[in-house]
Amino acid sequence: GEQDLYVSEGPIDYSDLTALADLHIPEDRYRTDHRFSSWSPVIPPRLHQGRGESEAGSIFDEIREDDLLVHHPYESFTGSVQRFIEEAAQDPQVLAIKQTLYRTSSESPIVAALVDAAERGKQVAVLVEVKARFDEEENIEWGRKLEDVGVHVAYGLVGLKTHAQAALVVRREGDTLRTYCHISTGNYNTQTARRYTDYGLLTCDPSIGRDLTNLFHYLT
Repeated sequence: GEQDLYVSEGPIDYSDLTALADLHIPEDRYRTDHRFSSWSPVIPPRLHQGRGESEAGSIFDEIREDDLLVHHPYESFTGSVQRFIEEAAQDPQVLAIKQTLYRTSSESPIVAALVDAAERGKQVAVLVEVKARFDEEENIEWGRKLEDVGVHVAYGLVGLKTHAQAALVVRREGDTLRTYCHISTGNYNTQTARRYTDYGLLTCDPSIGRDLTNLFHYLT
């Protein structure tokens, strides 16, 4: 009925204007003052390479020292979360990486790091959610790419959509195993991490590690 309708004088879906905003036009042909100046997120001070007299230690050293809460897009996703996964892939003491992938970017460095980890002989398990709206086809392709290098891929749970954003790293330290965790409100997507506001926690708290271990056992 008429009570269910209303008239809009302007565009209904402003996201349609993204295509215009993303046009790469030579600067002499459009008003540069119509764009915000470029801005780069900061790397959390504890994760700066080359602090003081010597190079900073690994990201695992920093997480062992204390939990680290990062706030995107103001703090760098590349210099914190992406670094966490990439260091885990390359660290010979890391035995396993388990992660959820709900949405990720094209040419994803996160997926590249997981592929690298599997090729180095680490145990890698990933939950790829095939019900991620608009990204279903791309996610299936990521899943196939990961399977091709020996990653254990689960494609979600029947009847449910898993929108958890979590990663678990198992690392050998001396005679013990320690779990390092990342839990976030945002996706593992380097592009949206520069636009969307999200929090991420990097921790080696044993209780959180047990929770994530149980979560990934259930999901996979």
